[in-house]
Amino acid sequence: MTDAGSARPDARFRKRERIRTRADIDAVFSGGSRHSVKGMRLHARRREPGANRVIFIPVRKFGGSVARQRARRIISEAFRLVKARLTTGWDFVFVIYPGSDSFEERRKQVETVLAMAGALPRKP
Repeated sequence: MTDAGSARPDARFRKRERIRTRADIDAVFSGGSRHSVKGMRLHARRREPGANRVIFIPVRKFGGSVARQRARRIISEAFRLVKARLTTGWDFVFVIYPGSDSFEERRKQVETVLAMAGALPRKP
C-alpha cells in the first residue's frame, strides 16, 4: 500500500487538467470529433499546446447520484492511469452511459475511445 506522498507527481489529477466552464464544454461539443463505444462517448478537440483537460459527464438517466458518482470516479481513475501516454494539447469530454461499472471494462473503453480520437498511440 502506498501513501499519497509517495505517488508519482505526474500521475495526479490536478485542477488545471479539468474543464470547468460551460463555454469550454460547448466548444468541445461543437468543434471537436466524436468517438463512441458501448457505454461511453468521447468528444475530443485539439487546442493550443499544453496540459490536456478533461471532464466526465454521466447522462441524466444514469440512475441515482451514488451510481453517477461511482461511474465518474471509475472513469476518472482509468483516465488518470493512461494520461501519461497521451499526446498533449487536447480537451476531452467523456459522456458516460449506464452499463457495467467494472474498472477493467471502463479502462478498456477509455483506452479505446482515446485511441480512436488519435490522442493515444495504438498498441502494436
